[in-house]
Amino acid sequence: MSITMVMASEDVCLPTIGALAEDLKTAIAPGATVRLDLSGAASPDLSVIQLVQAARVSAAATGCDFALSAPADATLHALLTRAAFLPASADDTQFWLHGDIAQ
Repeated sequence: MSITMVMASEDVCLPTIGALAEDLKTAIAPGATVRLDLSGAASPDLSVIQLVQAARVSAAATGCDFALSAPADATLHALLTRAAFLPASADDTQFWLHGDIAQ
């Protein structure tokens, strides 16, 4: 099985989110396995979370295995908490934190 890695740029935020959206749109396909690497995102904003949530819905609808390549780092975790995405359901905790609720 082939895994498609999609990498977020360091400056991913509202003014630059379009490039990541296009990459995800291209990668998400029926039967595909896609991993999103957000580790390089220095200062993600709410647009990143919104795009990832939309990608999750799109992937689920098309039968694509979509996940983060690594759990949310401290910066993304703080953003998820401020945006009221955390604490979360078990499914969301698995997606964003890879099941690690102790973060």
